[in-house]
Amino acid sequence: MNLNWTVISAVAEVIGVIAIVVSLLYLALQVRFARLAAADTSRMARSIGVREIDLVMVNNASLRQNWLKSSQLDSVYEQLGDLLNLNIEDALQVDTLCQCWMRLHWGHYKSITTPDDLQDLENLISAFYSKPPMSHSWANSPYGQAIYDADFVKFVNGAISKQGSE
Repeated sequence: MNLNWTVISAVAEVIGVIAIVVSLLYLALQVRFARLAAADTSRMARSIGVREIDLVMVNNASLRQNWLKSSQLDSVYEQLGDLLNLNIEDALQVDTLCQCWMRLHWGHYKSITTPDDLQDLENLISAFYSKPPMSHSWANSPYGQAIYDADFVKFVNGAISKQGSE
């Protein structure tokens, strides 16, 4: 009978160790996904903050004039204005609004997404960025693709090229 208790004790210890390992793996996964969710929340908060600032620029002519004077980007916005048939200040306004869209789409792209989410985003970008004013802003703005990470730029350019090939 003593042998049976030894075997039972050994089996119980093995089961206990397995349970601890499974629990630790589960906790590691939970911590990983919690970090990803926190990063998503932070990214989206930054994205919202930037869009709010951009919307102030869109709606405030005096701020746009001051930005143009202080940024020394008149020539960039003159060229963009020529493409959009707008004056310099109006080109800045439209470009800034385009930046709001880009920031929104960047936040969506960089978030935890499903393949269906990415396909929806690709379809939207394909149609939206292949036409003015988004196409001109994406290609020519000092704040267009120049400020985004390489993965997002590649994603957007791939979506735009799909539109052109259809």
